[in-house]
Amino acid sequence: MFTMRTIALKLFRAAWANVLTSISIITISICLVMTMSVYILNANSQMKEEIQALYGEMDLLVGYNPDQHRLLTSQQIKNFESMPGITKVSSVSLAHTNVENKKNTSFYTVGVENDDLVKSRYHFNVNLEPKDVVITENMARLFHKDVGDTFNVTFNKTVGNSAEAKTGTFTIQEILPPLKGTDSPNIILIQNDVLKTWMDNSDAETAGMFALIKTENDNVATSVGADLKQLDDTLRVDIMNDYDEIKRNLQALIIFIIVLSFFILLISSVLLLSTFQLLFYKIKEQLMVLRALGASTKQVRRIVQLQLTIIIGFGVLLGTSVSLLVIKSWLPKLITLMKMPDAKTDLPMIFVIVIAIASFLLLQLITQWQVHKSASLLPLQIATENENLNLRWTKWKTIVMGIVAFISLFLFANAYQVGTSSGKGALMILIGTLLVCGILLYIMPYLFTELFKISLKPIRAVLGKEAYLACQQLMPQVRKNMPIVLSIVGLMVILIFGSSLFKTNQQNSYRYINSQYETSIKIDNELEDPTITPALIKEIEALPSVSYAYERSNAPYIVLEGDNGWEGSNFEAIDVEKYVQLEKLDAFKGDLKNGVIITERLAKKHQLAVGDHIMAGTFDETLQHEVPIGELLVVDIAFDSYNEYIDLFVDWSSFIVSDSTIITDIMVEANDTEQALADLTFLQERWPALKITDKETFIEQNDEMIFQRWSLFVGVFVILITATCLGVLQTLLHSIYSKRGDYAIQRLIGLSPSGLIKLILTQVLSFVLYGLVVGTILGLALTRMLSFIDEGAPTYYDFFTLSMTSIVFLAATLIVFTLQGYWISRKKLANEIIDI
Repeated sequence: MFTMRTIALKLFRAAWANVLTSISIITISICLVMTMSVYILNANSQMKEEIQALYGEMDLLVGYNPDQHRLLTSQQIKNFESMPGITKVSSVSLAHTNVENKKNTSFYTVGVENDDLVKSRYHFNVNLEPKDVVITENMARLFHKDVGDTFNVTFNKTVGNSAEAKTGTFTIQEILPPLKGTDSPNIILIQNDVLKTWMDNSDAETAGMFALIKTENDNVATSVGADLKQLDDTLRVDIMNDYDEIKRNLQALIIFIIVLSFFILLISSVLLLSTFQLLFYKIKEQLMVLRALGASTKQVRRIVQLQLTIIIGFGVLLGTSVSLLVIKSWLPKLITLMKMPDAKTDLPMIFVIVIAIASFLLLQLITQWQVHKSASLLPLQIATENENLNLRWTKWKTIVMGIVAFISLFLFANAYQVGTSSGKGALMILIGTLLVCGILLYIMPYLFTELFKISLKPIRAVLGKEAYLACQQLMPQVRKNMPIVLSIVGLMVILIFGSSLFKTNQQNSYRYINSQYETSIKIDNELEDPTITPALIKEIEALPSVSYAYERSNAPYIVLEGDNGWEGSNFEAIDVEKYVQLEKLDAFKGDLKNGVIITERLAKKHQLAVGDHIMAGTFDETLQHEVPIGELLVVDIAFDSYNEYIDLFVDWSSFIVSDSTIITDIMVEANDTEQALADLTFLQERWPALKITDKETFIEQNDEMIFQRWSLFVGVFVILITATCLGVLQTLLHSIYSKRGDYAIQRLIGLSPSGLIKLILTQVLSFVLYGLVVGTILGLALTRMLSFIDEGAPTYYDFFTLSMTSIVFLAATLIVFTLQGYWISRKKLANEIIDI
């Protein structure tokens, strides 16, 4: 006596290949989703650790903005320490000082206490005495200093109407190496009791400019910040974990993982359903026999349910096991092999179990329609179900789609109200985008059918009767083959979204690099050495490996006379003739000694045009007010996007250029970058503090870092593309093979072998092309909608990767089904009819 369980297992023998394929599809999808989910969980944990490494134990930074001209008092620090939720407070003072009598350059100097909180923030270990100093590695390089050497620091303090120089000679106690993944900054650390007496507006009650605050935990930091604002609403309170720049990359990665996981499960589900169709096509004869022998709907339901549960259960268990192996064994080796950035590979078992159970339940839910469908069919229906697959659009479908569309529009509207860049707004846009994509995916079969109805006559006129016959035969099969289209659509959406995110990240990096490197080589005068003059440019251009070079100055302060009196501004000195020669400026007429080039911002602000005059002035230290120094003539309006805080550009021959105008950057365009770098070494022999870097190396390092970070997801794409391609081809091969009887009849009534091949190719290419086109449109739309989260940032699409994937997909389809069509068309009709 057979039980339902034994019958279900025995029926697997009729389609063991399809059963194994179904299990492998689930295994791959579970492995991908689980690996990426654990990866992002670890990335979130690692981000917190990196924030901890960057900012130390500090949760809040509290103080006044410089323009408020206020400092924190000792009483305020005591008040902070007594507030609930605060466990530690440390005062810091900030100033810009001159070093080693270099008056042209100022450096960021921090006054610190000796407690653990400030040590964790600035990453030093020694206890500072009044005559001790800690400097960074780059500062040590610039001034050729080592631990134990003396170090002179000067601060120009304003006392009344005069300036007073505060100078100290310190002993270097520690040199700070750069943090991992960052450049060494130019920072000096001295004792807070020393620096706070140097600052303007300081007195005996001054504690510092800012206070570092540690709270009981991250969760109370926001509430403590609100309490501090209530204590004094003029305070500036920065919460470290709220820094958008820190979280932006992780937020993009989380959204990418969510979308990727959603479409991985979608592709897996439709491939699974497609495989189940093949599975039940294989065993439909056995189901017909069971129903004919009197098996009830409930019994058939139990058999089918048990089969699907076994397949899904084995797939989830195997996928989870492979995920554990990948995360704990293969992923660390992959990170080491590909020189990827260090990543945590912790394995939270509760999280893994939750994903496994959720995936199992989701797949069970998705496959319930197959259970219902198989259990409700009668023997005759099982035999003919392949032919009765017409699609109908009903009123309730219109209502449901309308409700979902309204919800998505409501979410988008609310997202713009609360702010698209906020976490809540981003989540609304994400959910709204997925709902819109769901609507488009659902109505796709109906659009596909209508498209064929409209295009039947044009197809016959252009492509011939075989193509027309193929399209006619396709229409009843649209519902059956929709999993194929959905698989391709899902793949294209993932490919477009993932590749565009990768491309956008890469292009944004290029934009930043190009903003830093206008030419192939850049020379930085970090100490603003005044002995570097424009005459050096001629010497550089004389090198055979150099095409041209030009220089830029620092941004000295100047005042302009306006309607409301004198207004401060900054100018930059450039070689105007060189800029015109390089077409960075249009040619113009005017005396460069009193000529000035202004930005459109300044022109609009003061209603200036070419030919107008501007009175320039400077601050007279003796008179303690602004005095005019000469009149500038506006000769051009340009450089609007060059710099946000510089609106005036003059030639080096201008009368406003003084000793304080120093060359800070030299841009060198090389014919041969490697040779030019070798030729330019003479500069560092004269000026050891010069920093020479090249764009090519910077781009290579940037690309290497980007590819390292994305290599895991590139591997996911490759696996997904391969699995989808094989799944689609397998499904189409079985679909074509199952219709050999139809093809035999068509051959009997006159269809030639070449016509049969053309018919088969038309059918399969129709589904594949439709999936590629709709997937591309949907992918572009989804990517654009999700880009609303960061509306100001540009979005780039990787059309090369998209085109290559489409070409490979189409080429594989053409090759496989040309061979299958050739094989079917050469079979003997007598044998084919007997097989029917």
